[in-house]
Amino acid sequence: MISAKKRVLLSFTVFAMFFGAGNLIFPPYLGYLAGGNTASAFLGFIITAIGLPVLSLIAIEKAGSLEALSSRVHPVFAHAFTVAIYLAIGPCLAIPRTASTSFEMVANAIPSFQGLSIPYSALFFTLSAIIALKPEKLTKRLGRILSPLLVLLIIILFAASLSNLGTADTEPMGAYIAVPFSTGFQEGYQTMDALAGLVFGIVLAINIEALGIKEDERTKEATAASIGGGMLLLIIYSMIVFIGLNARAYIQNAANGADVLSASAYAVSGSYGRIILAIIFILACFNTSTSLLSSCGEYFHMLIPKLSRGMWIALFAIISGVISKVGLNAIISLSSPVLSLLYPAAIMLIALSLIPQKRELKWTYRISIALALISSLLTIIGIFPSPFLWLIPAIIGAMLGYAIDRKA
Repeated sequence: MISAKKRVLLSFTVFAMFFGAGNLIFPPYLGYLAGGNTASAFLGFIITAIGLPVLSLIAIEKAGSLEALSSRVHPVFAHAFTVAIYLAIGPCLAIPRTASTSFEMVANAIPSFQGLSIPYSALFFTLSAIIALKPEKLTKRLGRILSPLLVLLIIILFAASLSNLGTADTEPMGAYIAVPFSTGFQEGYQTMDALAGLVFGIVLAINIEALGIKEDERTKEATAASIGGGMLLLIIYSMIVFIGLNARAYIQNAANGADVLSASAYAVSGSYGRIILAIIFILACFNTSTSLLSSCGEYFHMLIPKLSRGMWIALFAIISGVISKVGLNAIISLSSPVLSLLYPAAIMLIALSLIPQKRELKWTYRISIALALISSLLTIIGIFPSPFLWLIPAIIGAMLGYAIDRKA
């Protein structure tokens, strides 16, 4: 049994690992676009942006690793899917987004920084890589220091918004007019947290071990930390979505959530508000970048041990710095089809892992995951009109596979 203080620290560590660029830019944009349909849109969002990440951490803690979990489908699938997940939430999409998003906010707050994106990214990823070299110390550095400071700054911005309520229009816009729930559900994909949870399990296990928690209590404490981190996410998301909803009084035709938050911060506190917002973005993005670099370095070192863990981290930091130059909107556009392909398979893996493994469920996993991947591909190319249609064949496949496994 560990102390309440250590549990809180672990919860803040989980929150810090998850809460990065996507967590700051998508919730306010949801509130901004959904208007009067914010409640149903937000419900869909929290399923994929909070529920799935929490379950993914628990699933990995039970299975041991992402590769061990995905090997229940097939060894070849395990290698390919695991590498794809690590690359997507690592140097190809999520890590570059941390630098491009935070720099955009810094440049908004201090216009003289506009031409300094390259030195900013170099410094950002250098410091992030240095801290990522010691994953067992992330609880101390993120959970005890940076994460509480981040939460405090967001509460300050939220309180300032409450004191300066605008007369915002509540008419929904875009896809939020007809299908707010499913649109919010898909927006939750963009945080990448369900995928990140599948790789953060390693880092969480290292930090739990570093706190001296006994082996027979680690699953219990990992579950408690995951749920605690999820509750923190829910509180902070609620504040940020409200800020986005209220932002309609201050900005028209916002291109993304960064624009929404920037306009809101300036409206409530002038240039000081934008400086506070820039600090929030730097802290959130730095926390996530550090956690992702640490996780990716750990995995690829195990995969190809000829390169040291530090060399992998350095390599991924350099690649992320180069990709971050394309800008926030370009990275978001690129990530959408990739996440739409990976998420259904990841969701089914997480869901199936919750079934008690009293017998081998080889065909349950294989048929369900295969149909999830095929259906998500058909959705991407436009044959399936709804983002939810992949669920039907995936669930039918799971039921069919389970019947085969029982008979076998």
